[in-house]
This record gives sequence, C-alpha cells and structure tokens, in this order.
Amino acid sequence: MKTPFLAALTLAASLLATTSMAQTVIRIAHAQPESSPLHQAMEHFRQTLEERSNGGFEVEIYAGGQLGSVTETLDLVQSGNIQMATGASVNLSPSIPELGVLDQFLLFSDEEHARATLDGPAGDALNAAMETRGLAGMGFLELGFRSFSGNRALDSLAAFQGFRLRSADNPVQIAAWRAIGAVPLPLAWGEIYSSLQQGLIDGQESALSSMVVERFYEVQSNVSLTGHIYWPEVWFANLDFVNSLSEDERALMREVAAETVTLQRQLVAEANAATLAQLTEAGLEVTELPAEDRQQMAATMNAAIESLIRERVGDAFFDQFSAYLAQ
Repeated sequence: MKTPFLAALTLAASLLATTSMAQTVIRIAHAQPESSPLHQAMEHFRQTLEERSNGGFEVEIYAGGQLGSVTETLDLVQSGNIQMATGASVNLSPSIPELGVLDQFLLFSDEEHARATLDGPAGDALNAAMETRGLAGMGFLELGFRSFSGNRALDSLAAFQGFRLRSADNPVQIAAWRAIGAVPLPLAWGEIYSSLQQGLIDGQESALSSMVVERFYEVQSNVSLTGHIYWPEVWFANLDFVNSLSEDERALMREVAAETVTLQRQLVAEANAATLAQLTEAGLEVTELPAEDRQQMAATMNAAIESLIRERVGDAFFDQFSAYLAQ
C-alpha cells in the first residue's frame, strides 16, 4: 500500500512525464550560415511558434550544414530522424523530379511573378509531388534571381565560352551550361570559396546576397548581372510528423510558417538591395548582360534541356506547370 507521500510523488512524476511527452520537438536543418536571411527567418519561426504554443512546441535549428548536405538532410526528414529541412530546388530535384521544372531559365519576369506562381496552383502541384515522397511542403522561401561573380565580366553570351563555373551536380544544369559553351564543374556549396581562391573555377552563380554572406567577393573581381534563373529554397517537413499533430497544432504551425516565408522573402529583398553597393565598395566591377543576350541565353539553354526535363517530370506535369506560368 502506497503512503500519501509516495502517492503524491508518483502523481508528480506522472504529470512531469505527461508534460514532457506533450511537448513537440521540431528539429530543422539547413545549409546556410547563421548570418543569412534564411536562418534569421527560422529563428523567427522558432521564437514565434514556441511563444504562441505556450511551450507546446520546441524548435531546434541546425544551421550551416551541421547535419549534412541537402541530400543527407532530405534523407533524415524522410526517415523521421528530424522533422524539417530546407534545400534549393535544384539540389532536391534528383530525389523529387517534379521540382526539375524550375531548372528552366528565365521562367519568371520578376520576384512577384515567381512568388505568385509558387504560392498558387503551380506550388500546390509541386507540394503534391513532395507528398508522394513522404514530405509536406512548408513554403517556398526565396534566394532571389541568380547572377555571376567571377574573375572576368560576363557581359555577352560569347563571354561564356570556356568559362569554368561551379554547377550543381544536376545533369540538366550541366547540359544547359554546356549548350552556351561554358564548362560546368559540379562542386558542393561549401567548396566554392576555396575553388575560387585556388583558381580551379573562373566563377560561380548564386543569389546576390550569397556573394556577400559567403564572402565570394574576397576572391573575385567581377559581378555580372545575368538574372538567369530563379530557384526557391524549398522548406519541407516529414509528412507523418505533420499528420500526427492535432488540427490546432497543425494550424498554428502552418500559420507561423506562412509568416516566416513572408519575412524571409522581405529579408532577402533587403539583403539583395544592399548587396550591389557592398560589392562595389569591395572593389568589384559590376556589369549587366544585355536583354537580347539574356533572351538568346534562355532560348538556347531551355531548348537543350526541355526533353531532359520532360523525361524526368512527365509531359503532363510539364505542360500543366507551363500552363500555370502563362496565367
């Protein structure tokens, strides 16, 4: 027979265990540094979700590739070892082929066009494709349009001939760059700075803000405003984890996630607006690829990869996404 003290102690332990079990832990992995707009937005997600849930959620963020590459963190999310991660669509498309429709060049006229497309039916179609791989889309974060930093100006389409550039390890992207005479070399993101420093590559293409965040300007002489492609940073979660939440928990998490996407896009826009001045102050020469060359670049590269993309995503999905773009 339990004494009143022992019974009280048992009850207290039971309540403590129940409280501990009631707390939902969300572990998020991403590859960007803590100084990036992405990480700042994830900190907003952590703080806001923990506060609004009164401690019902606990969020842990692992920045800078602490838990591995995008492919490795994708595996961790799919297996349920962590709950969320982010990755550029180009790095996720080998595992989620439908994201490959975003590998086309000059798809969007500007950021507003890209956001409206990805926040609408086109984004819903991509989210549905992720669900078939055990993932729930949390939102399309922004990296901005990509341009080049390099050791010489890319001020014409002819300037790409023989230009050794860092490419994602993606057959579609490699084929596209080769179509305009460039020499794509697949490298992990973390290897870009040292490769630029050692002269192993002539340049790299990224969002403008990344050129400052990653300090590429220290080992480059030129910035070429090509604006050739828009890749979102896809935020995804383990589908079983999302479905395991109560309706109220899921609604709260989605609400805070939507706010986080809006904030992150704003932070990226501010960072990109300030970037050109910083790069100029750092001594880099800024040039712009003429509109006529950009159009020819897109036509040549997209012609070289359309069949590859259709083969990967299927004609029906390709045509459906293309129709959404035209709306």
